[in-house]
Amino acid sequence: MPEKKANGQQYKVSGKVFTWTTEDGDTVTIPMRIKLKTIRAMSGRELDVAAMFDMLEVLVPDQAEVLDEMDVNDFQRMFSTWQEEYTALSGATPGE
Repeated sequence: MPEKKANGQQYKVSGKVFTWTTEDGDTVTIPMRIKLKTIRAMSGRELDVAAMFDMLEVLVPDQAEVLDEMDVNDFQRMFSTWQEEYTALSGATPGE
C-alpha cells in the first residue's frame, strides 16, 4: 500500500496494520483490529492524551519507548489519523 501523509507526517495502512513514521524517523505500528476487552476497558473515558497513551500501551506495549519520545503534537496527529483510518475500515470509532 502506498504511503499517505497527514499534516506532513507519513503513514501507511496495510491490511490490518497502521504504520506511522514519527518526526524523528522512527515508526509505530498499531493494529487496525482491536479486541473488545480493550474497547470495554476504555469505555466511558474522555479521550485525552493520557487515555490515548493508555490505549496504545495495551495495543502496542513493545513500542512504549518510541511513544515516550514522541512530541505530544505528533502523538496526537498519529492517534487522530489512526482513528480516522480505523473508522473508515470499521465504520465506527473505537468504543462505538
